[in-house]
Amino acid sequence: MLVANAQQVIEPTDTTKLEFYRLIGEGYKAMQDGRTSTIDEVREKLKKRREERG
Repeated sequence: MLVANAQQVIEPTDTTKLEFYRLIGEGYKAMQDGRTSTIDEVREKLKKRREERG
């Protein structure tokens, strides 16, 4: 038997789930409005939010 990569299941916190769903909603609304962002812009935005939360 060959085992490739053993993965560990990590349960997200409620705060993480809320942030995730908020970002999905924000992205959906932006898509409906026809707005686009580059990957770098999104990364920078997420980085700033993480720094604000500490």
